[in-house]
Amino acid sequence: MLDGVYQMDIAGHPLRYAFLYPRTRFKLRPLPRRVEGEDFDVCVTPEKIELGRGVLDPGSTDDYVEYRCLIELTARALLRYGCSIFHAVAFVWRERAWLLTGPSEVGKTTQLMNWQRLFPGEATVISGDMPVLEAREDGSVWVHPSSWNGKENLYSALSAPLGGVVLLEQGRENRIGRLPPAQSVSPLFKQFMALPETEEEILGLTGLEDRLLRAAPVWKLVNLGDDDSTRLLRRTLEQL
Repeated sequence: MLDGVYQMDIAGHPLRYAFLYPRTRFKLRPLPRRVEGEDFDVCVTPEKIELGRGVLDPGSTDDYVEYRCLIELTARALLRYGCSIFHAVAFVWRERAWLLTGPSEVGKTTQLMNWQRLFPGEATVISGDMPVLEAREDGSVWVHPSSWNGKENLYSALSAPLGGVVLLEQGRENRIGRLPPAQSVSPLFKQFMALPETEEEILGLTGLEDRLLRAAPVWKLVNLGDDDSTRLLRRTLEQL
């Protein structure tokens, strides 16, 4: 039985949710608000719950599985607005948003923590795990917070135009280089959380990535996760 209908405004767009488990909504920040009516945009089916349970840690609670499944469904629902959820740490520096992305456990949060410790007051977090990217009519891409912010629950209410994207990779040395668009397409596409099922959704997602690649440079940072790697990153972005 569904637990009523609730609304969240994500990147300025209202989405209505129906939850299977009452505790799920308390994992979202800010909390969804109850609304009248029975129509909704996003709902996790029992079948998706079972699929989600198969890829999460054994013993995950039902509400946590639903919380995680909502990421992909929300990312798809946002495509109609030219938006989607992207797997990255996002922060504001010098009035621009910067994305640190890559597979899990490559040091995205470590780089943010290093930056805040080495250069106090310079970087302000937008999202610690799942920011929303929005393609605007003027050709810019904006970065917004979402309700999914990682283990550290790092988030704010800030939004900013995208300055650049840094693809992280662990290595035995620190080095950074600019990636041409042809080499950026595949690794960045994998970080979008939407799994499109219709032609409209496919066109929306590929169009959003195209706008991202046109709007901002992409670098690849092979790093040790130490202070020197963060200093190298900052020096590189300063030259832009």
